[in-house]
Amino acid sequence: MNFVKFVVLVALAFALGGCFSLFGGKEEPVDFWQPVLSPDGRYLAYVAKPSGAQVYGLYLLDLEAGVERALVQMGQDVVYPSWSPDGKMLAFIATQEKDNWDLFVVEVESGQVRRLTTDSALDVNPSWASNGMIVFNSNRDGSWGAWAINPDGSGLRKLSFTRAKP
Repeated sequence: MNFVKFVVLVALAFALGGCFSLFGGKEEPVDFWQPVLSPDGRYLAYVAKPSGAQVYGLYLLDLEAGVERALVQMGQDVVYPSWSPDGKMLAFIATQEKDNWDLFVVEVESGQVRRLTTDSALDVNPSWASNGMIVFNSNRDGSWGAWAINPDGSGLRKLSFTRAKP
């Protein structure tokens, strides 16, 4: 486990310093945000906008091989990744319509993206629970609350109660 921690620290140092080794020898600035380590410690998922890119995408760094790959590029910002407990999928949010953030999942191996929510409300801050549900915040009923959904888009339900306004 100490080796994995060392590799993660080295990867972060390179990324924060400009990703010299990841882009073939020419140092290019990269915004590197929201890093999350896979459950097995082998992969680092993160949000980045390489030089020249217009929007943030979701990237994956294989910490053993030292290889980076773009996992999700959607034409709009992709943010807040969260690993599934088995490490096979990532949940994230992205805009589809103007000022509307929705919840998505991507299969890590295939790169297949699936949109889970389509409500005009904001669906943000996804977190994958150990039971397989994705928990997130939404203002879909007029006030902010905690919601949960299955990774196939079924089973949407509100978890929190609504507080009385003072």
